[in-house]
Amino acid sequence: MNLAERLGYGRQDRVLIIHADDVGVSHAANQAAFEGMASGSMTCGSILVPCPWFPEVAQHCREHPEADLGVHLTLTCEYPQYRWRALTGREAAPGLYDEQGYLWPTTAEAQAHVSPEEAERELRAQIEAALAAGIDVTHLDTHMGTVLHPKFLGTYVSLGLEYRLPLFLVRPDRALLEKRGLESLWGLIELQLLRVEEAGLPILDEILFDTLGYPKETKEAHFRQLFADLKPGVTHFIIHPARASDEMAAIAEDAPSRARDYELFRDGSMRKHLSGLGVRLIGYREIRDALRRGALRS
Repeated sequence: MNLAERLGYGRQDRVLIIHADDVGVSHAANQAAFEGMASGSMTCGSILVPCPWFPEVAQHCREHPEADLGVHLTLTCEYPQYRWRALTGREAAPGLYDEQGYLWPTTAEAQAHVSPEEAERELRAQIEAALAAGIDVTHLDTHMGTVLHPKFLGTYVSLGLEYRLPLFLVRPDRALLEKRGLESLWGLIELQLLRVEEAGLPILDEILFDTLGYPKETKEAHFRQLFADLKPGVTHFIIHPARASDEMAAIAEDAPSRARDYELFRDGSMRKHLSGLGVRLIGYREIRDALRRGALRS
């Protein structure tokens, strides 16, 4: 069965998660996500816990316990002029830190320098910090895809099993891995997928993640085409909403693209469009609650 069926939907139902990434990175991102989830078309999001604007997210979640937010597990910090550090001290986990004393700028550097033990310590600290702040964490996912690397994938899966939380995880295409010369990774990935399946955790049917790179002028048409072409099952669709601001413009070169994501999903118009296509919208809270109730069909 696909995940939609396991949740009680029909085999041909198209079910969509509209996910706001990078909540916590800035005030502009926080306000965009809060608005989009409360009155717009965003169904959930995930938090960069080490970022300076995390306390604002924690306060919002205490005031709005229904907020559907997970932890955006991170071992990287990609912005040249806007950096954040690990929650784990440098003495306890030196591999987490670059020469300037921050998390590594790229996934390749994090994968090269961070040990699995250091990653486990830091990722756990981020989850525990969110829980301690009063956030009802609904899922785990990954910033820049770093923890999906085979070096960290086992730790990522173990944390999902321990905290009994859905993971941002999809079954890879083995033929595509072989085409890219990565067939040696299949055995490692398959082992972790088996752990997830044996524990009864869900695996997504599809992920649509390459959404920041499109020109803001063509984004709406591109997104609408993606939605028209959705396959049956549960699809995780990633956006990076942030209100247009001097703050966000100073942080990220792609700030205009993030502002466009906010504009497209800040109100209910995209939700209405998706309803017209027969697409069902859900967040991760529905998946997590079904998992913990033992209501996911097998």
